[in-house]
Amino acid sequence: MMIKRRVTPPPAKHIFMVTVIFFLIATVISIIIINEGIKPVLMDIATTRTEQYANKAMGIAVNKRISEDLDTTNLVEGQTNDEGRVVNYIFNTDVENQIQRDIHYRVETFLDRIEKGDIPGPGAPLDVEIEPEEELPIDKVKENQNLLEIPIGQVLGIPLLANLGPTVPVNIKTLGIVSTEITDEFVESGINGAYINILVHIEVEVSVVIPFASAPIKLEQDIPITRIFEPGDVPQYYNKGGNNDPSLSIPIDPLK
Repeated sequence: MMIKRRVTPPPAKHIFMVTVIFFLIATVISIIIINEGIKPVLMDIATTRTEQYANKAMGIAVNKRISEDLDTTNLVEGQTNDEGRVVNYIFNTDVENQIQRDIHYRVETFLDRIEKGDIPGPGAPLDVEIEPEEELPIDKVKENQNLLEIPIGQVLGIPLLANLGPTVPVNIKTLGIVSTEITDEFVESGINGAYINILVHIEVEVSVVIPFASAPIKLEQDIPITRIFEPGDVPQYYNKGGNNDPSLSIPIDPLK
């Protein structure tokens, strides 16, 4: 006679523990897969938005007020020959350094503010005053501690869900010192004239920070601040650049 063993089911406590463990493992794996899938898209969106704010910082640095206060006669000095004609232009070092310091300070100050989440509204003027002693109230910093927040629905690329779901915080950190340099650009005009465009070349290095990832970006921008026209002597002969042979003649002295 065979004796059958009675199979007892595992305790409910063990079943619950195994279920919880498998659920946690599956959840972690799913999060890793989803994170790796949306991270490039999220970083692209965050980088684009960060570039907008950094470029705005450069625009604020060279604003209307600075442009109006800039005296081009002091910034650019002309060197003349014995006949009194301007043969060369040079920058006034003192004025050049002062402009670079002002722009450098304003760009860094604006970047410091957007690091704290203090972003000017779309209607805010670009020639706002930024004082070095001005600090944000602590409650405002807490409310706007992130540069921006991107909804998960926007990352998934579904228009109907663009504003739904949890948001992903995005922050900006200044990596390197802002670099500014006064440069010039010559543009030919007319027969023998030229425009001298005075530009400010600005370089900014920032880091886009999202949860569990960050990426450095470098932005460069040339912003014009003034223009000088230099007329040249009108030549006795001018060819428009065609392929036809020019018709030359001996110049005749004017009547006396």
